[in-house]
Amino acid sequence: MKLGALVLVMLVAVPAPGSEVIGVERAQLFPDGGAAAVEVQGGCWLSESRCVRTAAEIERLRAENESLREHAGDASFTSAIVALVLGIGAGFAVAKLAN
Repeated sequence: MKLGALVLVMLVAVPAPGSEVIGVERAQLFPDGGAAAVEVQGGCWLSESRCVRTAAEIERLRAENESLREHAGDASFTSAIVALVLGIGAGFAVAKLAN
């Protein structure tokens, strides 16, 4: 029984040539050495190469996000000071023109 279900799952899980994403409506997985089957309903499975590329992209985005957060603290303080000075200067210019 397990072998038949495992083969069925493998047939469902193997992507068609050129396909990296497989839609899954319902399947049963039998983990190695596990007695209990895992029911899968809905979702999608990715090919191994797609998972590796996605993981690398996530790591790249995390590093980029961290870099942006580090630089954002410096830029926001400087921007606030510049905006304050320009606002005060513009306020004095408008007051002079109004008089």
